[in-house]
Amino acid sequence: MKDQTIALLPIIEQIAKIGCYETDMITGTWTGTNNFITLFGLEKKPVYTVAEFQALVHPDDFEWVMAHFADCLRKKIDFDCEYRCIGKNGETIYVNSRSKVYYRDDGTPEKVLGVKQDITLSKGNERRLGQLNENNAKKNEVLSLVAHDLKSPLAQLEALADLMKLQLDAKFHDLITLQQSICKSAQGILSEIVEIAELEDEEYKLKTSLTDINVIIEESITSFRHNAQEKGITLRTRFTNECRAWVNQEKFARMIRNLLSNAIKFSCEGTTVDLGSSSNDDKMMIAIRDQGIGIKQEYLPLLFEKFSKTIRRPGTSGEHSTGLGLNIVKKIVDLHNGKITVDSEENVGTTFVVEFPMLMR
Repeated sequence: MKDQTIALLPIIEQIAKIGCYETDMITGTWTGTNNFITLFGLEKKPVYTVAEFQALVHPDDFEWVMAHFADCLRKKIDFDCEYRCIGKNGETIYVNSRSKVYYRDDGTPEKVLGVKQDITLSKGNERRLGQLNENNAKKNEVLSLVAHDLKSPLAQLEALADLMKLQLDAKFHDLITLQQSICKSAQGILSEIVEIAELEDEEYKLKTSLTDINVIIEESITSFRHNAQEKGITLRTRFTNECRAWVNQEKFARMIRNLLSNAIKFSCEGTTVDLGSSSNDDKMMIAIRDQGIGIKQEYLPLLFEKFSKTIRRPGTSGEHSTGLGLNIVKKIVDLHNGKITVDSEENVGTTFVVEFPMLMR
C-alpha cells in the first residue's frame, strides 16, 4: 500500500499543480520533483543552486519575499506566502509557497522541505470577481442615484393626476386612475432598487435590537388584512409563546411583508394563508404557507434572483410583480446570518420557512 501511495504522488502533484523541493541549507543546493521542474520549465539536473532557486521569484517580488523568508528563519516559523514567479516559457505565474525549516541543535538552519502550488487560475478568478463586485457596486450606485432623482417627478405626476380629477370630466377618471396606479407602481420599483443597492453595499452595517418577532408579524398582518379580505383569503396565525431575537426591526418587517404579500398575491379566493413562529434554544423559525398556484420545481433555484424574468408573473387577480421582492428577502435573511427554504407544488401551494439565530447581535 505504501509503494502504491508513493507511486501516486507524481499524479497528485500534476492534478494539484504542485511541485515539491528540498533545500540543503549547508551546501546551498536543492532538488525538486519532476513536476516542480516542469512547473518552472527548468533544465533537468541532479541538483540546483540556491541562486537558481531564487531566480524563480519574479523580480518585482524578490526583495520582500527574501525579507519575509529571512524573518521566518529568525523567528523559526514556517514559511507560508503567495507571490509571483517566473514559470516555463518565461510567463508570470502566481504561487502559494509553503515550507518547513529544520534546524540543528545549535539553531543553525539545516534543510528546508517545501511545496509550491501554481494558483494563477484562482488568482485570475479572484481578480475577475473583484472587478465584478466593483462593477456591481458602481451599477448599484448609479441605479440608486437615478431612482432617487426619479422619485420627485413621479410624485409630481401623481399630484397632477389628483388635480386633473378635480378639473376634468368624469369620463377621464379611469385614465387618470390608471396614471396614478402606474406612478405608484413605478415608485414601488424605485424604492426596491434603492433598498437593494443599500443591502448590497459592503459598508452597510445591520443594526439589531432584541425584538418580539410575534409583534412584528402581527403588525404586518394588520397592514395586509384588507388586501386578503378583498380576495376572500383567510389569514391564520399560530405563534410560539416566546419568540424574541436580535434583529433589525425595519428590515425584518420588510421581509415578513414581502413574503406575506406574495402569499396573498398568488392565492385564490376562499383559500387560507397560515403564518406561524416557533423557537428552540438557539434559533427561531417563521413559516408562511399558502394554498395558491405554487411554483414549478425547475423555477425554485431561480426564485431569489434579481429581476428574474423566468419566475416574474402576475398574481391571481392580475397583481403586478417586479421580481425584486424575494431578492430583498434573501438579502435580509443573509444579513441576519439566517437561512430561507421553500417548498412548493403547483396548484397546491407554497411554504417559506425562515430561520434565524436567537442570539445574533
